[in-house]
Amino acid sequence: MKASFYTESILYWLARATSEIVQRLSPSASARLGRWAGNAAFCLLGRRRKVALKNLRAAFGREYTLEQHQQILKEMFQNLGMTFMEVARLPRFDREYMKEWIQIPPESRQRLEAALSKGHGAILLTAHFGNWELGGIVSALEGYPMLVLAREQGWPRLNGLLTRYRESKGCEVVTKGFPLRRLIRGLQEEGKVVGILADQDGGRNGLLAPFFGRLASTAPGAAALSISTGAPLLPSFVLRKEGAAHAVLLGDPLPIPESGTLEERVRAGVELYLRRLEEMVRRAPSQWLWLHRRWKSSPERRALLMSDGKTGHLNQSRALVEKMEEAWKRRCGEDRRLKGIHRPLFKTEVVEVKYRHPLARWVLGFVAAVSGGGAPGADRWLRLCLSRDSYDSFRSAYADYSISCGAGAAPVNLLWGRALGCRTVHLNRSVWPSWKRFDLAVVPEHDHPPRVRPPNLWVIQGALVSRHRAEIGREGDWRRKLNLKSSRQIGLLIGGPAKGVELKTEQMEEMLGGLLRAVEALDGELLITTSRRTPPLLESLLLDRLLRHPRCRLLTLANRNEAGGLGSVAEAVPCILGLSEALVVSGDSISMVSEALESMKPVVAFLPLGTNGSKYHRFLGGLSSQGALKLVAPAAVGEAVCSALLEKSEGSEPKGPDPLVERLVSWL
Repeated sequence: MKASFYTESILYWLARATSEIVQRLSPSASARLGRWAGNAAFCLLGRRRKVALKNLRAAFGREYTLEQHQQILKEMFQNLGMTFMEVARLPRFDREYMKEWIQIPPESRQRLEAALSKGHGAILLTAHFGNWELGGIVSALEGYPMLVLAREQGWPRLNGLLTRYRESKGCEVVTKGFPLRRLIRGLQEEGKVVGILADQDGGRNGLLAPFFGRLASTAPGAAALSISTGAPLLPSFVLRKEGAAHAVLLGDPLPIPESGTLEERVRAGVELYLRRLEEMVRRAPSQWLWLHRRWKSSPERRALLMSDGKTGHLNQSRALVEKMEEAWKRRCGEDRRLKGIHRPLFKTEVVEVKYRHPLARWVLGFVAAVSGGGAPGADRWLRLCLSRDSYDSFRSAYADYSISCGAGAAPVNLLWGRALGCRTVHLNRSVWPSWKRFDLAVVPEHDHPPRVRPPNLWVIQGALVSRHRAEIGREGDWRRKLNLKSSRQIGLLIGGPAKGVELKTEQMEEMLGGLLRAVEALDGELLITTSRRTPPLLESLLLDRLLRHPRCRLLTLANRNEAGGLGSVAEAVPCILGLSEALVVSGDSISMVSEALESMKPVVAFLPLGTNGSKYHRFLGGLSSQGALKLVAPAAVGEAVCSALLEKSEGSEPKGPDPLVERLVSWL
């Protein structure tokens, strides 16, 4: 409490001293002093600068380069410094000052007079733009005393000083409790002008409307007041032209519909205001106050996926985003502000991580590791280590969550995410930089996570896979494409050699022989796909045995880009997941096993004999002991498929809630 009192006392007397000094300077000199103060604030307030940069990227995205974003922020701080100096010299403001430094276009005067002539007063709806404090002063000096609706600040003495300055020229500041009765009386009985700032976040009680393409919460009070009193609602902005010179711009009254429910009319008014505000901000982006967290309570979220060029890693990242989206929908399910709004709330962008040189990856990993992601000049390190096109993709991107999978993308995620101020998520175990540096690390059990698990480490079984891949398979018109004759299909997913696991040609022969006998006995058909890791020798064996086999309706060879009658190789896995009644998977591919399990079909996994010590055997053995799949030797695959189908119940029990989604609901 004492620290707060002493801090305010220092700031109060500093403000008083600044005011005394600035009042003795010319307007041009005080503007130069304000610009210097703004430059100093730009250099010193790194945390606030990060918030402003995040807002700029959210609004403009790639319309500006990073250098242009930085220049806009620098000019914004300069404008803020000049605004502070002009507020400090408010006691010296008079009509002579206005004639020299403040321009009021004839059309602005005409719009205000026309609005007041209706006898219901006028509401000037403004924003933290240019020098917004001058609007009420100019109105009062022009003979239109204004009621200024203001929110009390947390510093009583400073707040009182600002209120005295505002009211010194004839304004009346309305603060405590936002007394609407005083505003209504001022409009209806006194025909006054009411000034309202309505560009900041309206919180959970605000109304959602698009602002720079993203839903923003806005206080609906001004539009509701206009509708209830009949007072025209005019957008008003004080535009800084150069130095201490300004122009007061009043737009045409917002055409709020006269029909419809009150909620519909208020929403229309808010949307019209935000449209005008966006136009003005686009006209002079450096004059709007980007320091405020404008989209703080927005229900929209954006995720940036960092791809290291490996399809499996990107698929895992996409699977996590699906779960995040599902969790976010649950979070927003009871948000009454979303009533009548139909648009996706979770948006995703993929950017590829490409290094200039293999050594650059290790350099960036070292920088991220030793700095914890908070390296000074993170953008310079990214520019130094990434290829030109990859760096350009990152430099103006925006996200609330940055997601990476694999060691190659981890350092970029840490440096870029921390620099932007978004929450960083990494999948799978990372050593350099450590997974401990990320806001959230999702690590499979087979990656040997530590026994002592901090809150930012979540351990899962298997690899992350999309729940919707099999649904996509069912939706496709693939039965006709593949000319399927039987009502029963068996899927076979083949991976490739991994550490401690390698399928020999003889074992593949045994597995195929038993599986074909089972398919014959079941009067079924076989659907097969390989992965990029499948050896050429095994692919040749598949071609020789199955290319013209009447029971094989799909043979997709990933390394040869042969889709076997489908549109592309990428369609093979969802097609098989969707059409198959049972799935056979080589145990050397944890991602394929995980996808098969998500399809809710009976799964048979096979491993060569003698692989008991590998992490793959531990992973599959754990699932087998839980009854999630059958783990057998290659020669026993056919018998296992038949028994799995016999054991299959008439109707599968619905899968319970996803535990990862449950945790994400609270984490998001």
